[in-house]
Amino acid sequence: MLYSKGLSDNSVKAYISDLYNLFIENKVTDVNSANLNNLIDLISKKTYSPNTKKRKLSVIKQFVKWFNTNHQQKLIILEDIKIKSGQKLPETLSILEIDKMINYFKLDSFLSSRNRTIIDFMYSTGCRVSELCNVKISDLDFDDDYVQLTGKGSKQRIVPIGSKLKENLVLYLDTRNLKDPKNLSPLLFLSKSNNRLDRTAIFRLIKSTALNTGVKINVHPHTLRHSAATHMLEAGCDLRTLQEYLGHTSVSTTQIYTKLTKEFLNEVFNESHPRA
Repeated sequence: MLYSKGLSDNSVKAYISDLYNLFIENKVTDVNSANLNNLIDLISKKTYSPNTKKRKLSVIKQFVKWFNTNHQQKLIILEDIKIKSGQKLPETLSILEIDKMINYFKLDSFLSSRNRTIIDFMYSTGCRVSELCNVKISDLDFDDDYVQLTGKGSKQRIVPIGSKLKENLVLYLDTRNLKDPKNLSPLLFLSKSNNRLDRTAIFRLIKSTALNTGVKINVHPHTLRHSAATHMLEAGCDLRTLQEYLGHTSVSTTQIYTKLTKEFLNEVFNESHPRA
């Protein structure tokens, strides 16, 4: 059922892990209406964040849909329990902080050039870390300056390649070819042993670079995506265009960034307007 909804492998694994942990932690041994309704009631009383509660409730609802489809003789009826979700605004980096992270690496070796280009690529394209790990050299078009990204549910979108990113990509590909001219991997970004990069390697790279450049907030790969979206809105990008750029199915997902820019506007107003 989860795959039919167009969810990625990582999302499916997260759903299964959440459900397993919920059942183990709360000692649910018999799947029935009473036990699952009690479980939802327990979740609502926990000190989880509102979004965590909402995610756990969603996991249970998806399981019940699957269960009722496959066990018609023993239907589970959930009570109408709604858990309000809070919308925590993502932290973002300034343009100066982004530049410091990109420029921390030089272009004098394969690894340094690769790391510089990875950070630039994530910020310039606003891609998800899974999209970065799977992007291929053949997805790049240097004639028309765009890259084709494959997002959630195998949906593809076209994102422009900026002049600075193009320069870093070309130089990175040169150092990659010099390192190993016989390397035939179709993937754009590789480990030093020419293997596929995984999400944890990207996380460690972003985290360590942020620390080394003096960034104060807790940075992870998605921070670059949040920052790119926020900077584009602040510069005048409309919401529909940003939706396409980020690969969001619904514009409502993109609207969280309008709250970020309102906060930015309030800060600027309070600091600069004579009647603030």
